[in-house]
Parts: sequence; C-alpha cells; structure tokens
Amino acid sequence: MTPMNTPLAQSAHDSEEAKSLEDSSLPIRSRKRKSGAIGLGRAIGSYGFALLSIAIALSSTLLLQRFFPYPFLFFAAVMASAWFGGMAPGLFAVVISTIAVDYFFIPPFHSLAVNATDGSYFAAFVASALVASWVSSSRRETEEALKDARDQLEARVAQRTAELQKSNEGLQERERQLRLLTEVIPQQIWSAAPNGFVDYCNQRLLDYVGRSIAEMQGARFMETIHSEDLENFRESWHRALSTGKQLEGQWRVRGADGHYRTFFTRAVALEGVGGETVRWYATNTDIEEREKAERALLQTQAEVAHLSQALTIGELTASIAHEVDQPLTAIVTYGDACLEWLSANPPNVEEARQAAKRVVQDGTRAGTILNRIRALFKKESPAKQLFDINDLIRDLAVFVREQALRQGIAMRMELPSGLPKVRADRVQLEQVVLNLVMNAMDAMRDQTSAPKEVVISSRRESQTNILIIVEDSGPGLNPEIAEKIFSPFFTTKPQGTGMGLSISRSIVESHGGRLWSVPRPSGGGIFQFTIPISS
Repeated sequence: MTPMNTPLAQSAHDSEEAKSLEDSSLPIRSRKRKSGAIGLGRAIGSYGFALLSIAIALSSTLLLQRFFPYPFLFFAAVMASAWFGGMAPGLFAVVISTIAVDYFFIPPFHSLAVNATDGSYFAAFVASALVASWVSSSRRETEEALKDARDQLEARVAQRTAELQKSNEGLQERERQLRLLTEVIPQQIWSAAPNGFVDYCNQRLLDYVGRSIAEMQGARFMETIHSEDLENFRESWHRALSTGKQLEGQWRVRGADGHYRTFFTRAVALEGVGGETVRWYATNTDIEEREKAERALLQTQAEVAHLSQALTIGELTASIAHEVDQPLTAIVTYGDACLEWLSANPPNVEEARQAAKRVVQDGTRAGTILNRIRALFKKESPAKQLFDINDLIRDLAVFVREQALRQGIAMRMELPSGLPKVRADRVQLEQVVLNLVMNAMDAMRDQTSAPKEVVISSRRESQTNILIIVEDSGPGLNPEIAEKIFSPFFTTKPQGTGMGLSISRSIVESHGGRLWSVPRPSGGGIFQFTIPISS
C-alpha cells in the first residue's frame, strides 16, 4: 500500500530520506554489508528464539512428565516462534519439536525410530504443530496488516484534518477580506439568500439608514423605502427572484435623519454549477444630486428655449410688423370701398357685400398673426395639435417674404399635396423652420457673385416620418464648423447667440425626430429634420 502524504508520514519519510542520504555517502559494498548484517542478525534472533522456546518446552515437559505426560507445551513453543519470527522460524520450531518429541516421548525412547502403535499419534502431533505454526504466523501477519492499515488510516485522517483546517482558515481569511472590501468600497452593498431574504448590509448602508443589521434583515429591509416606491420595488424584486435576471431601478430610501434620497439599485444573482441561484448581491448608488442636476438642467433648457423664442421674435419684428400692417391697411381700404358702394345711388349692395367679406378675412388674418406672436412670448407648456406641416411652411413664408425681397433672395417652395398630418407643438415647429430659414438667408447676406435662393421642401421620407428640407445657395459649411454648429453658444454670426440650432435640435428630438445638415451638391448648405407622422 502507498503511504499517505500526512505530516506524520512526511516526518517519517524525511527521517528515512535523511538516513538514506547518510547511507548513500558510504561505499556501495559497505551499504550492502550493513544491510546483510541487519538481516542476518534478525534471522539469528528469530531462530534462536525458536530454539529457546523449544528448549523451555522440552525442559518443562520433562519436569512435568510425571503429572502431565502429553507434550502440548511444544505447540505453545511453535506458535510463539511463528508469532515472533514468522513462517520460517515457525517451521523450524516444528522440525525441532518433532525431533524432540520423537526422541524423548515416543517409544522406543531416546531413539528417532517410531513404532507402528504410536505412528498415528506422532503424525497427529506433526500435523497439529504445522497447523499451529500456520495459524500463528497468519494471525501475526493479519494483525500487522491491520496495524499498518490503522496507522495509514490515522495518518490519512490527520492529513485530511490538516487540509480541512487549512481550507477553513483560507475561507475565513477570504471572508474577512471580502467583508473588509465591502466596508472600504464607497458604496452601499447588501446581499440576500436565493429566496430573497436580505441577510447582510455593509456598514455604509447601516450608517445611512441608522439601523443595525438585525433591523435590516428579511422584510424589514423594505421599511426604509418610500411608501410610494415600495410596491414598485416589491414587484421588481419578486420578478428578479422568479426569473433570475438582474434587478435595476431607482427608489427613494429614508436616511437616519428622516429625509429621503434617491438611489439606483442593481442586484445580480450568483449562479452555481448547475445554473441555480446561490446568492444575490446588490449595490445602492446615491443619485440624488444627479436627479437635482437633471431637474435644474431641464429648467435651464426651458428658460433658454423661452429666451431663444424672444430673441427670434426680436430679429423678425420688422417683418412681422409689415405683415400685420398689410391686413390692417387692406381692412381700411375695403372699409372705405364698402362705404362708397353703399353711398352710390342706387347703392351697389353686392359690391359692398364683397368688400365687407374681405374686411372680415383680413381682420381674421391680422388676429392670427397677433395670436402667434403672443404664443411665442407666453411661457406655457407645449400644446400638441394635429395640423398640416405644409400650411405651417406657407404661413412662415409670408412672414419672411418681405425681408427676403429686401436682401434680393428668391424663395421657392416644393410642397407636395396629400402629405399626412403631424401631431406636434405648432409654435415650436414654427420656431425651428423659422430659425433654419433665417440662417439660410443670413448665410447669403454678403453674397454678390451668385444668385441667392432659399428652397423649402417637404416630402414623405418613410411610412412613419415626414422630411422638411431648407436649402440655400450660400458658401456652404466648413467641415470643422459643421461638427460644432449644433453645440450650445457656438455661432458664426457677429450678433448671434449660438442657441438657435441647439434649441431647434432639442425641439425636434423631443418630438421624436432628428435634425442634421449636409453640403448642397450645387453649392451651399442643406438643413433638414424629420417629424413622425400622426398615427
């Protein structure tokens, strides 16, 4: 059997190895002589013990022959010789015992001859002696084997115990390091059993909620979650437990001071070899400051959008005043005409009626212009409505036509009929289209060598989107500038604010579309955006 690698066996092995190293320093002939001497000494001792045992048995039998004539003590001598010496000394003792019994106790006495009468008795003695020798030596070998097995088992148990102790010490050390790591990480950490029972929270989490670990275990963990978020957390947590998928969400958690802060929670399952969930590990990330920053950013964007609307109106005041003046002048003209037709003799009632209708139409037009200006200045939440995008473009074209004529810019519209209507904030989309048209006109302000033209077109881009395109024949955009024009506060105009295109893109994206620019193949620039079709 192979010795086990235990501390005891290792020590014995080291001693034997040291002894063998010591012996290896001797000449080979000396080592052989030493080994032979040891074996010879053991053999002499075994056979000598067998002779001594037979001598004692013979002496004792001779002394007790008067009281106990049977030579049974020789069996004890044979068994003792086989027990201590092994099979060979045992057989040697059988031979010597047989000679002694034949010589001293089988007639004719003091002779090695055996008469026919005692032959069976002598044969039985020899057979019994052989059996006694075999039984004794076998029993000795069995006990030695059992002792060796017991020693090896004890060594194996000691080795296994040492290994388990070392493994337990390693696990305890890793657990201590992991716990220390969870306390050092600037994060709230908690863990739960496969059934969702929360059984661990790191000190950072306990310090925030002002509770002990016992007060956070199990269902009591949810007592710190805001009542309005509790049901959502429970549903998300139970769904994660049933599916094994990670938990993600943000909830408000009450601190030790009684105030709530928003945390983003992510929990993942640790899976075993068979894919089963062994444990849940989770982190809480404080996002309260980020939430405040996002709310402040949205508020700032709303303020900037309102400012941009006001600035855009400031730039177009002259054009809007001209457009308002046109219907008002027409109203006065048609009113005078109506009076003249009524003053005729006889009164021309039909012409007067037509003049009155035109007064109503131009009055309605003036009111629409004024309402649009007022809506742009109002600080109201966007109100989406269903309308035709081509109508919006035509109305805005009226606004800028006079200014375009003053700058020598030709305006052309390509607006196909039958486009689906869109649902959007009309005022905001007016701001986007107006800003793109004004930018196109500004790009050609100082141009003298080539015709100036602005083309506004629309078409159905896909089953879900309408595309609006504003083209100009200006110098075009430098590739480096093209990447920055949508950034806040970036402008190429001396008097510009750098917010128009940035706000326009935000408006378009808030409606589910996108705004971008590309070079115009014939020279100039193209700005285009998409708006989803109302379903």
